[in-house]
Amino acid sequence: VADVLGSAFSDALIRLFADHDEAVFDYISFRRDLEGLAAQRAAQFASDTDLQIVQTLMDKMEAAHRKTNPADEARIDAEFHMAIIEASHNVIMLHMMRSMFQLMREGVFYNRMVMFKRRTTRETLLGQHRIINAALQARDPDGARKAVEAHLSYVEQSLADHNKAERNEKIARQRFEHERSR
Repeated sequence: VADVLGSAFSDALIRLFADHDEAVFDYISFRRDLEGLAAQRAAQFASDTDLQIVQTLMDKMEAAHRKTNPADEARIDAEFHMAIIEASHNVIMLHMMRSMFQLMREGVFYNRMVMFKRRTTRETLLGQHRIINAALQARDPDGARKAVEAHLSYVEQSLADHNKAERNEKIARQRFEHERSR
């Protein structure tokens, strides 16, 4: 469906996203709202097969986690989220999120690998996905929505922390270069 409808984002909007760091946090906020709703709808309206797909992706995520391959984990993570959106059975929501996930895969918003390179973050993310999956499998709309919202709030905070650490490192390198040159 998304291929037929085309991209939801113009080239100018894509450039805006790529050039302004605050757009990353707007993106995550939008995802939190939309995916929370999608998870709520999926818990209500998903077919048994939809939930089997989500469970299969959860199983793949568990296996990828044991292999400690960040690229596989990031890819499966995106597939897991898309499966939830597909299970909501809302074609407009699906189109918007497919467009957004394509931008994310292309690194327009942020590099997802940042999230999957740290062991403690990987463990936390896996646990959050387990909670999301459990709520969906139990057909708990409120639980599914809250689990997705908590997960994306964690992603937002982790990226903010990462950005701050990068800024701090840049400043420390400048101080170090200054000290070396004196």
